[in-house]
Amino acid sequence: MADISIPDISIPMAGDDLVFICGALRSGTTLLRLMINDHPLLANPGEMDFLFEPPPIAAGRRDMAAYAHELSFNRVFLSRRLKFREDLDYEDQVRDFVSQLVTSGKRLSINIHRHFDRIPAIFPNARYVHLLRDPRDVAKSSIGMGWAGNVYHGVDHWIASECDFAVLAAKVDSARIHTLKNEDLIRAPEAELSRLCAFLGVAFDPLMLDYPRHTSYSRPNPELVERWRRDLSDREVSLVEGKVGAMLAQCGYQLSGLPPVIPGASGRFLLKQANRLGRMRFSLKRNGVPLTVFDLATRLIPVAPLRTIARRRLAARELRFLK
Repeated sequence: MADISIPDISIPMAGDDLVFICGALRSGTTLLRLMINDHPLLANPGEMDFLFEPPPIAAGRRDMAAYAHELSFNRVFLSRRLKFREDLDYEDQVRDFVSQLVTSGKRLSINIHRHFDRIPAIFPNARYVHLLRDPRDVAKSSIGMGWAGNVYHGVDHWIASECDFAVLAAKVDSARIHTLKNEDLIRAPEAELSRLCAFLGVAFDPLMLDYPRHTSYSRPNPELVERWRRDLSDREVSLVEGKVGAMLAQCGYQLSGLPPVIPGASGRFLLKQANRLGRMRFSLKRNGVPLTVFDLATRLIPVAPLRTIARRRLAARELRFLK
């Protein structure tokens, strides 16, 4: 392996010089978190999207009571058992949350899936790992998570995340960004992790690939790369490529060669209905009929106390599936 120089970067002890792992949902952020967290000098507690989802403004300032209310339903926030301080404004509360995550002697990184462009305003010295995954695989994977009922809608969050990252990249020095493809990480994990570690200011440690010992995740398997070639129909590939357009090539992925499909009004309507039906089927399977119906009813007729009950029950159930 080629020698990789390591910059002289001290390990932060108080949450300074944070690193944010930025990637769309289903882009491999959990796998990368497990690898990072097993390094003796690195820590990654997982995804924290709620940090950059500020509450609305009321009476000229952020409504922190509304923020606390939303966090009471957030499965990630609940699982981390962070302490909310009522005396802090939004920006200081976010900084305080991060300070609660710091482990002495370890560089902290946090996974974020969206709104990356909001980070510099609160953490101007942050650095970023841009994790990419082929949107055709992301679209298919989103169906399995219940976030979409078809690939046409399953790719939407990938598009939004990459657009957000483009805005961020225009705000910060390119030297503060390290780009990593999920496919490269799977095919050559040690080489890619060595380059990542150099960016983070530490030496690669083989323990980063020891995560299967204590998790349900297997070692990187190159056979799982580009599953879209096996799992998607030609029409599904064409629908995704027709939607992501030039973004696919801009992110370094080759087109399939199939003609892109851009559905008309009737086609979009049918895809929208299929998406709703697919998501409903997933909810029925995961949450059961009573909770799914209760959730739907409180969405259609938003009675605040009942809606709160539905959201709390859903949050409690979702905690079981958090990795």
